[in-house]
Amino acid sequence: MIGATHARRAASGHAALPNRERLRKVVTTAASYQSGGLAIALLLLCLFFALASRQFLSVSNLTVVLLQVAPVGLIAIPAAMLLLAGYIDLSVGAVAWLCSAVFGILVVDHGLGPLPAAVTALLVGGVWGLLNGVLTTRLNASPIVVTLAGFAAARGIGDALTGKVTRFGFGPGLGWFGNGHILGLPVPACLFLVVLVVGLYLWYSTPVGRHLAATGADRESARAVGVAVRGLPFWAYTATGVMAGLAGLVIVAQLDASTVSIGTGIEVQVLTAILLGGVSFQGGRGSLWGVLFGVLFVGILTNGLVLLNVGPFYVDVAVGGVLFVVALMDVAYQRLEKVPVAAATAEAAPSRNGAVA
Repeated sequence: MIGATHARRAASGHAALPNRERLRKVVTTAASYQSGGLAIALLLLCLFFALASRQFLSVSNLTVVLLQVAPVGLIAIPAAMLLLAGYIDLSVGAVAWLCSAVFGILVVDHGLGPLPAAVTALLVGGVWGLLNGVLTTRLNASPIVVTLAGFAAARGIGDALTGKVTRFGFGPGLGWFGNGHILGLPVPACLFLVVLVVGLYLWYSTPVGRHLAATGADRESARAVGVAVRGLPFWAYTATGVMAGLAGLVIVAQLDASTVSIGTGIEVQVLTAILLGGVSFQGGRGSLWGVLFGVLFVGILTNGLVLLNVGPFYVDVAVGGVLFVVALMDVAYQRLEKVPVAAATAEAAPSRNGAVA
């Protein structure tokens, strides 16, 4: 009697397992095609704004879009690699401000040339990222806690150094760096393109991408097969700090001013673009092409809403809403990917009980 009961339970478990497997396959397929779906959504978004505003497809407005997305994209490439490995950097906006503050002080207050001042500012960003890397990968401190503390510290140091006073008047050379063109493309967009190409090469054509994904998926297993589970995230943190500094300098060049508003909210845009592109918040899964589409989606959404005379506060609400939705999607992927594990456990339990009986 008891054996028959366990047999029925086992049979029901076997019947339920294929359904769960099919569900997992659907979810996994949806996750893998998220970047493709995002590309379609991006085209539809462009179509909507093109129909809603005649200015959207103008050369001048498309140039503005490229200028706006370049700083976000510069940071998003190494930050996506960090998230792929299971780490995060929430201090990028404050580091961008700190580096731009250092640049402004060196040029305006101390008369240093723009080039050595820019190199110094990038070194500051690199050192800050290196410090984040040491604390998180070597001392095993929480990435969220460390980078939130870094966010507060970097912005506070920038405010203290500048007294919140804007520095401006850096000369035409720096202006070209922010608003000039190379072969018809804005210089910041060209910088983003170069960083993107390097990122794509590392992500898809070298072991770096696979090792970062392995680190994010299962750190102990990755370490067991020889992956540098500390070294790769450490250098990704350093690169993220340098790119945050470069993004800050790009904004300074665009404005011809080092002002306290630089970097404000950019960490939200970066994280939204990365998650929207399909990189899991827990690491182990993601596409850099998806991150590119995510950067463009956030930039076009922001630009299009401004063209429609939507207030800046509502633009922030829209970006936050997108972040909320993709965060829910990421949670759904993570939970449903665990369904086969639970199913296997449920199947094994009746089998063991039946054997005892």
